[in-house]
Amino acid sequence: MTINNLSKTANLAVSLIKIPSVTPYDLGCQTLIRQTLDEVGFKSLTLKDSGTENILSLHGSGSPFFLFLGHTDVVSPGDESSWKHNPYGAEIIDGVLHGRGSQDMKGSDAAMTIALLDFVKANPNHKGTVGILLTSNEEGDAKGGTPFVVEYLKKQNLIPDYCLVGEPSCSESFGDTIKNGRRGSVTAHITVKGVQGHVAYPQKCDNAAHHAAVLINALNNTVWDEGSQFFPPSSFQVTNMQCGTGAENVVPGSCYIMCNWRYNDALNKDLIEEKITEILKQEKIEADIRYVVNGLPFITKGGALLEALNKSIEEIVGQKAKLSTAGGTSDGRFVAPLGTKVVEFGPLSTLIHKVNEAVDLESLDKLHDIYVKTLEKINL
Repeated sequence: MTINNLSKTANLAVSLIKIPSVTPYDLGCQTLIRQTLDEVGFKSLTLKDSGTENILSLHGSGSPFFLFLGHTDVVSPGDESSWKHNPYGAEIIDGVLHGRGSQDMKGSDAAMTIALLDFVKANPNHKGTVGILLTSNEEGDAKGGTPFVVEYLKKQNLIPDYCLVGEPSCSESFGDTIKNGRRGSVTAHITVKGVQGHVAYPQKCDNAAHHAAVLINALNNTVWDEGSQFFPPSSFQVTNMQCGTGAENVVPGSCYIMCNWRYNDALNKDLIEEKITEILKQEKIEADIRYVVNGLPFITKGGALLEALNKSIEEIVGQKAKLSTAGGTSDGRFVAPLGTKVVEFGPLSTLIHKVNEAVDLESLDKLHDIYVKTLEKINL
């Protein structure tokens, strides 16, 4: 059902937001996307794995292959009573669409989908391939999500030349920022060892918490690098700690630390591991460590995609977007290793994952126009 006086982009965004598709559940969002693109002959394939649902919809064949990338899952709204509006009500007030996923990223899903629809309607015999890949597990661990589909693309020799990720990228005003790269992410799961005992007999104990404090302090004071041409300096953060039995008179025999590095192209997992090993040896700390590489850094320095997107933003918004590699990771990190040029552009990111998430509908319509122009410029 459509709402009068709203654009096709806004109507689709409303329909998507009304679906409570909390990770890893899609609950019909991708069906709406498929039905929309069926109108102009897209070939859509549903790929499922590990409880995750993905849709890959393509039109045309050959090169250049332009792929939109996004996700239909959202984070939980939390305590819904703290919202001014029903997080799944998709209410529109004074031109603002309220609801979970309005910025991150069902608004972009709608803009990308309708942009493809309108582009193919106007250019049914376009050269190359255009399409969209959406997953229901971007906000979670990505298991069965974009990495799974990337393996399918590799087997089918369907390697995108260009990938435009619709994640919310703008910081202060719509059109102000393009993400042309992302830092990598490494997580370390560290269990510091000690000797448990009675707090009244410290000479018979070896407090794992004290050793963990020394380790954290050393890691926090380490200058990992000075940054690079396109990235800020790498950062270290402790993200979780578990220690002790809960009793006030027991010295802990182990202390678990979870920590994360958001790192640039001057750092990598091996260098991080070498530094931690050095600190443990120097401080005489025993620990078991498991490292997880969540994503590698990537950068798109220039080329046709970045040029087309920049020009399109300038034509629609009237300003030149700045390039940024700040922020967290996105599923673009799984596509970039294919050799694909990857950039991210979407609405404001001011309310992502927050209570009262909302997006200005005018910006979604402009986002649609920018996406259409970018497709046109790439396919000239």
